[in-house]
Amino acid sequence: MTQRGYFLIFISCFSTVIGQNPANEIPYNIINGFKYSATNRTNQRIFASFVLASFTGSYYDQKIKSHALDKGLLPGKLARIGDLYGGALGHWILWSTIVIHSKLKEESNTEVLTKLEFSSLALLGNAFATYLLKFGVGRERPDNGDYLSFPSGHTSHSFTIAAITNELYGWKAGTVAYLLATLSAVSRIHDNRHYFSDVVFGAGLGTIIGRGFSIQNRKRTKNQVYLLPINYGVKLHIIF
Repeated sequence: MTQRGYFLIFISCFSTVIGQNPANEIPYNIINGFKYSATNRTNQRIFASFVLASFTGSYYDQKIKSHALDKGLLPGKLARIGDLYGGALGHWILWSTIVIHSKLKEESNTEVLTKLEFSSLALLGNAFATYLLKFGVGRERPDNGDYLSFPSGHTSHSFTIAAITNELYGWKAGTVAYLLATLSAVSRIHDNRHYFSDVVFGAGLGTIIGRGFSIQNRKRTKNQVYLLPINYGVKLHIIF
């Protein structure tokens, strides 16, 4: 993903946060999102599987790179779609879907903003973790462009979107989102921007972060408490 893409995520997330969280709950939500990403048992199994697959796949990085350069992995237009989706296009599709679907379902503005905030924080959390690893590992890209190859940002970004989509709209929509995320991952190898092991690890990272923030969102919205203004004070309103 480009730096511009992450900047757009930050601006959107920041705007949503200001409007929805005057009590400054954001640090709490971010911390718990990362906590559930790391401590959830299913997430731990998923991540361990992807780490093992990435480690094993690293032995085939050069062979897969050579095959991709010689014969290609995708038709040119399809590879372009995957590249765009893993960049800025993916999260704009997600946010547009949230707004349109919520309006069609006649959900309240609070519900819409909660979903936008949840998705924005998950994407921002993934961006932070991805770039922390990129700068920490410093692996050179297969095209020698820079030293930010591991893990793949496009891949982790699109798999975070898939986990969010699965949480908000169920497994059918989630399956479509995971297929698009896989397309984005393959396109990065096809374009010689990442090794196979880069995208496998990125897929695992994005999945567990998306799922971790989903768990945080589920726990947070299970019981919501609002203070509603009335004529002579406020009324406590609890939604279960």
